[in-house]
Amino acid sequence: MHEEYQKFSYSEKEMPAYFLDVLNHVIKRIEGGSVCDLGSHAIGHYWAMGYIERVDSYSCYDLSAKAIQLFKHTINNWKPGDILKHYPVYMGHLYENKIIEQKPEIIEQQIIDKLDVVRVFDFLNDTPDKQYDIVLASESIETVDTYPDLIKAMKTAYAFLHDGGCLLCTSCPYNQETDDIKEMQKHNIEGRLSPSADMMIQAMKEAGFKEIEHISKPIVDFEEYHQLNIFSGQK
Repeated sequence: MHEEYQKFSYSEKEMPAYFLDVLNHVIKRIEGGSVCDLGSHAIGHYWAMGYIERVDSYSCYDLSAKAIQLFKHTINNWKPGDILKHYPVYMGHLYENKIIEQKPEIIEQQIIDKLDVVRVFDFLNDTPDKQYDIVLASESIETVDTYPDLIKAMKTAYAFLHDGGCLLCTSCPYNQETDDIKEMQKHNIEGRLSPSADMMIQAMKEAGFKEIEHISKPIVDFEEYHQLNIFSGQK
């Protein structure tokens, strides 16, 4: 399952519309300091390409040991030129929309040099080992089965932040439990709760976040999902 995520990021022939929304409303906002990618899957470097030149460091945490293993393999076997070889559509969009400016070879090297922590992490049971300026949680905090677990996951994200730090979070409630959704649930890539935007906002408030903002965008690329919710909150 994690291999499929990785292959999708390699093989995209055009940017999915909801990826563009994530870039415009999340990745563009990441600037300065340290980033914790909480729930990075096997592609922690993917979103990082869009912000790496503007931050000091990034770290990748994921529940799946397999995902972390795949991510480490990618980083450890990175060769000059891979960034344009594997991600031509994505990189082209980043440059065309002035999300990044430095040359591809510089972005490539920063992906390696600015990587800090990489570890398996269960955000319902483990304790954060560091604090960051920004926590990026792309479709990860929502991956729970109950509302109490959603609050617990939000409190973990909160604990990962320095005072004054920012959570940038995306969530995609699914329409129904299809076979694909059930398969993702088996791999902890999807949860059974499928929280609404109101549930996510309430959990953020209960975790202690302030200045909460929310925008919603339609999803037209994937039939299991209808809405992309984007949240931000301050510690």
